[in-house]
Amino acid sequence: MKKAGVFILIIALLMTGCSSKNGEKSSNTGANDNVEASSSAESSGATGDGEVTIVFPASLGAPEDVEGMTAEIVEAGATNTVKNDDGSVSVAISQENLNKLLEKYHSELTTMIEGVHSAENTSSIKNLDYDKEKFQEYNITVDKAAYESEESVDGLVIFGLTMQSLMYQIYSGVKESDIKVTINLIDQSTGEVFETSVLPEATPEQ
Repeated sequence: MKKAGVFILIIALLMTGCSSKNGEKSSNTGANDNVEASSSAESSGATGDGEVTIVFPASLGAPEDVEGMTAEIVEAGATNTVKNDDGSVSVAISQENLNKLLEKYHSELTTMIEGVHSAENTSSIKNLDYDKEKFQEYNITVDKAAYESEESVDGLVIFGLTMQSLMYQIYSGVKESDIKVTINLIDQSTGEVFETSVLPEATPEQ
């Protein structure tokens, strides 16, 4: 998987793509139950009548790109966007609108994962286990030779899944220090982990 250099670009593309589908409604009521419980437990804090604050870490993009960082959540009904001194951005949104956004992300994530499972016969990915509560860790069993071949695009599939998971955590109100996705790639023939990737990558101390 390609990691650090394209992190900001992928996030920007992801936000743009998801924003264009913001009007769509999900029929996944089971996902909605999970989302409401998650958002109630972990949202960053109340700001007014039924509003919560979501904080976008500075690591998501260039400090001046406030509009790009918040485009999707603003379209979903957020108000009062504030750029903080540390480069992060705080956005107020109603709990109702946040629940709808989380429901959409939860539905999209589960659909992506189901798609990976259904493509086992044509993909190098043979099995995928994951953290169903926060989408923070994935254990993915692959045909190592097929996965590492030049023809394989499964690395991009996994990277897209990672980006979706990061955004889900942000909207769930996970603290910045706890936002991460760990991908463990397991060789099908040996059962051993041959690559572990963590995004976002830790920033070296100055």
